[in-house]
Amino acid sequence: MTDAVAALVRERGGSVALTDVALREPGELELVVRVMASGVCPTDLFGIDGGAGDRYPAVFGHEGAGIVEAVGTGVTRARPGDRVVLGFGSCGACPACADGHPAYCDRFAELNYAPRSDAATADGERVTTGWMSQSSWATRVVVHESAAIPVGADVPWEVAATLGCGILTGAGTVLNVLRPAPADALLVIGAGTTGLAAVMAAAHRGVGRIVVTDPVAARRSLGLELGASQALAPEDLGRSAVFTHVVDTVGSQASIDTAIAALAPRGVAATVALKPGANPVTVSQTRVLWGRTLSGVIEGDSDVTRDVPLLAALWRAGRLPVECLVATYPFADAARAIADVRAGRVVKPVLVMDETDAAPHAAAIAAPAAAQGGASGAAPATAQGGASGATPARAEAVDPATPVAASALPLVDRLRAGLDDGDLRALWRSLPPIATADLRGLWHGWAATRGHRAGRMLERSRWYGKLFRADDDVAPIVCTTDDGGLVADARLARGGATLRQIEHDGVVTGSMVYDGQPIIDHFVRLGPDAVLGVMTGPGTDDRGRPFHFVLERVEDRPVATGDTLPTAHST
Repeated sequence: MTDAVAALVRERGGSVALTDVALREPGELELVVRVMASGVCPTDLFGIDGGAGDRYPAVFGHEGAGIVEAVGTGVTRARPGDRVVLGFGSCGACPACADGHPAYCDRFAELNYAPRSDAATADGERVTTGWMSQSSWATRVVVHESAAIPVGADVPWEVAATLGCGILTGAGTVLNVLRPAPADALLVIGAGTTGLAAVMAAAHRGVGRIVVTDPVAARRSLGLELGASQALAPEDLGRSAVFTHVVDTVGSQASIDTAIAALAPRGVAATVALKPGANPVTVSQTRVLWGRTLSGVIEGDSDVTRDVPLLAALWRAGRLPVECLVATYPFADAARAIADVRAGRVVKPVLVMDETDAAPHAAAIAAPAAAQGGASGAAPATAQGGASGATPARAEAVDPATPVAASALPLVDRLRAGLDDGDLRALWRSLPPIATADLRGLWHGWAATRGHRAGRMLERSRWYGKLFRADDDVAPIVCTTDDGGLVADARLARGGATLRQIEHDGVVTGSMVYDGQPIIDHFVRLGPDAVLGVMTGPGTDDRGRPFHFVLERVEDRPVATGDTLPTAHST
């Protein structure tokens, strides 16, 4: 048996009390994880208040991050010493899992909601665990390996602890379900953790218009800092605004009405909030008739093994600054963290089990006297203030017509500074597709993958970039000459190329197919005048590493053609 301390809830709606418990040993395909930090989410309050039945005495918490201490038989995903983020559990074998949608696993309720007992108090009292496969409000937990995802040592614990549910749901709903493009418009209802994650993900994809609505002024201000183009109080949204996509994080009749009313014909609204019981709502069938879709989404339709590393990559690239949402609390102050969530005083509280191993953060939000409920995490409150004595620095009012610039570097600059291969793959998949018509013109290129064989070859050849005159008129490799001119190197390219729309890694996007060799370059949009490319085809990997590169649009200039270049250009 392993000793642990757990935040125990003994009755419906009760408070938490830190209690010594003994944890059972891991079984087949299970791990013991020393929890370093765990988020506090409205879903935990749902469980505490009896939304998942009579489980008491129980341990809640489902946004854990920590260190693997022991593994049972058959575990292959992690080893002792690995740092992991804890997410939801899935069977990996049902049709939904096999199709890449484990959030809709046939056994989801069994693996994530069904009570189990991994722990007991000193006097032998059994403790209900297994909340969302974790019960991570404890210093140690037993989890199935499907719920443990390795994460880099560079990700701080209080950041890692946000990635398993709230951030995953908001960002995943945008990246996996709605997939808005730069020409689209997105409305986010509720500026809690999930809503603000949706804002960040939409900003990452370059969505042209992102509006967030929330009754709390400080949350609206934070939404603007994180990429929203406009932030409005619910009463100021009006009925004239039209959006191609909506994310509803509240799940009430009013929010569903707002979502459907705001949709353009053929628009899609995703509702993500978890409410007790059936939570019946009525829908205007007349509005839905116009091609509008209302979709329910669990956990952002995410595959945690794919999407938690993606979220970490976005964080490294400065595209998902979740630390702006976090207020840290010592584990001993778990009751205060929960009270602050109920009062809407913070966006994302994170309990830190080992205070010496986490950087201090205090993203406090001033809550109004009647704040919005639901997934935004805000509830009626009479007190103003913040976590850990923090000053609510973002509580000041911000003119919604004047967006605050995000502090993150442009993604092109982050790529130039260098990202690892796994992050490049994840970023490519998360970005919006580009049409072949949008690739017209001359582009200057440079290698984003460091030390790749293809990059070295192109460098020796004085590679400049690519020229797309038309879909069927492409100079795939443009090089510089001794006198500073440009020439299309048909010999190195083995001919020309054509542009087509082709699917790669789940994204149908503009792609360049070489005429004379089995190589295809696929492009996604980094910005109005920049794309991220990946080279695919036999022999293009270097020790399993694909070659990623950036193209930046430049002013047209003459490009000569020729089958043979001077020897200085030879490879």
